[in-house]
Amino acid sequence: MSELLEMLRSLEIPDLALCAMAVLVLDLFALAVILAARRESALCRKRWQKVSDDLELRVQDKHFPLGADEILLGRHISADIRLPDPSVSRYHAVLTVSGGIWRITDLDSRSGTYVNDKRVHSTRLIPGDSIRLGNTRLRLVRQGQPRRKEAPHV
Repeated sequence: MSELLEMLRSLEIPDLALCAMAVLVLDLFALAVILAARRESALCRKRWQKVSDDLELRVQDKHFPLGADEILLGRHISADIRLPDPSVSRYHAVLTVSGGIWRITDLDSRSGTYVNDKRVHSTRLIPGDSIRLGNTRLRLVRQGQPRRKEAPHV
């Protein structure tokens, strides 16, 4: 440390000014990189909002935002959306998005996948669709949409 101080004391004023300018240029470059990264992050969020259409799955009072382009639904602990219902298969169905279009695909589950009370293997989803996996009912809705009252299912 004392060697560094001694070296700085021996520098002439033009040398110190040059060092200060170099530090300033490096700081400005770092700031430009940070601002560019922040802008890119905001653009990515905007693009994802267009793709995901700000949709979420609702199960009773639980909300699951669709925050990935592939979402595994099932009873297994590794499922992205875990449904602790014995009538739901461990790996029951998968939600995928491509070109802003969400699809649900049944993964050969025992009890099947139903969209609007029709059994499906793979189908396109739109907001408001009712999805049933085993005895569990889910609804695809826009985030922030008020909960719709439904008649209880037996």
